[in-house]
Amino acid sequence: MPIDDAELDIELEEIKRLIEDELASSSAHSSKELVPLRPGQSGVPVPIVTGSKELRVPETPQKPAPVRPGPGVPAVQKRPGQVEKRPPGSPQQRPPAQQRRIAPPGAQHAGQARPTGIPSDGKVPKRPHSTDDQDKGSAKFKVNFDFDEEYKDIPENKPVRIRREKRTGCIGGILYSAFVICVSLLLAALLWMATVDVLGFGALDESVNVSVREGFDIDEITEMLYDAGLIRYKFLFSLYAGYSDAEEKISAGFYVLNKNYDYRALVQGMTARAGVRQETTVTIPEGFTLAQIFNLLEDYGVCSAGDLWEAATNHNFGFHFLDEETLGNRLRLEGFLFPETYNFYIDSTPVQAISRMLREFNRRFSDTYIERAAQMGYSIHDIINVAAMIEREAGNDAERPRIAAVIYNRLNSRDFPRLEIDATIHYAIAGTDRPFSTDLDDPFNTYIHRGLPPGPISNPGMQSIRAALYPDSTNEFFYALNREGTHNFFRTYAQHTAFVNSAQYGGR
Repeated sequence: MPIDDAELDIELEEIKRLIEDELASSSAHSSKELVPLRPGQSGVPVPIVTGSKELRVPETPQKPAPVRPGPGVPAVQKRPGQVEKRPPGSPQQRPPAQQRRIAPPGAQHAGQARPTGIPSDGKVPKRPHSTDDQDKGSAKFKVNFDFDEEYKDIPENKPVRIRREKRTGCIGGILYSAFVICVSLLLAALLWMATVDVLGFGALDESVNVSVREGFDIDEITEMLYDAGLIRYKFLFSLYAGYSDAEEKISAGFYVLNKNYDYRALVQGMTARAGVRQETTVTIPEGFTLAQIFNLLEDYGVCSAGDLWEAATNHNFGFHFLDEETLGNRLRLEGFLFPETYNFYIDSTPVQAISRMLREFNRRFSDTYIERAAQMGYSIHDIINVAAMIEREAGNDAERPRIAAVIYNRLNSRDFPRLEIDATIHYAIAGTDRPFSTDLDDPFNTYIHRGLPPGPISNPGMQSIRAALYPDSTNEFFYALNREGTHNFFRTYAQHTAFVNSAQYGGR
């Protein structure tokens, strides 16, 4: 039978009351607002107000109660899932009010799964129902609900966007290419400069003398090579030195290196077995004594004077003109270090340096000179003794044989047995604070001691040695220095005294 509007209003009021009770009960238990059912869930339609729009949850149609067959109406047995067909335009029948039961809220969902989401647009699709019901529902019942706030933690189903690769364009590509080319050129230039320095390409052919001190370290060697212009990049040589163990190979000493040497040649050039060592040129003047020669060699870095004195005194050099019985006499080599210009290795041993000069004397004092000394009745040592005095006394080469004649005349004279040569006294007092005196008590004082002095007083050159071997033949016993720096010669003492007291004498 049809249901009038009064009954429908009563039902709606009852539904509203039940929903309000349910809202109150849910608020008391969870302190949350009532969340409307999502699309697909069954229940009472709940209007939702979001902003200025009103959303309604569609109503799930109530399943009508089965119609009992009445008089004249045959009973129709419906199969599960079969939809009853009505003629078009026939009014929808409602079941009697007393036959319909309103399930309490929540009971309708027993055994049903609550939907977990809603459509992304936030709108609930509407299910078809009568216009009258919509108007009455909206007028009777509305619920404010913020969909965006309640479902903000639910990700939206947004379409996946493919990120396009950023492009710099034509100008950007040109700039990038230019940058790459500049960096490549810079790296290539640096590599070439390093290669040139390591391999010594393009360097000048110029020799450089270097000195490596005892107790050096590789940083000191690197700094020395850089200052000398032999390397350009200190850090690069330090890397090579560490890689090649250069510090273990380099030895202290003086070396000659070249600016066109590569790193390997520089290291090899500073080793003990280096083929090139620094040399120094030393000129030994004629008439220098042992002390003067040794000091000169020390000044040139050949060897220390102390080491030279030690070797000269105690080393047996094995030359025939040296008497082994004189070992221990510090002056035993005086006169035999031939004055000449020599190339000595820097940091030579004293034996090497002295042997170099002794070999030169042995070469110069030939067998002819040895025979001539024997004919004269003098030893090589005696000839050098005479030549040493000639060297210190002569003013020029022309007067050397004439001075030699005076010396030999006096040695063979009964009237003038003493040589009375001032140079022997100067030799005796050299390096001391003793003043010059003809009364000096010293073996080298030829004013008080007869014959030749104990040894040569200098290292004579070839002109003096030849003069000692080939003197002039005269009967002169005196000579004196004139104002021109040469000597005048006299036969008698009276002639000598008269000249000394004259204005021409140059010895004052």
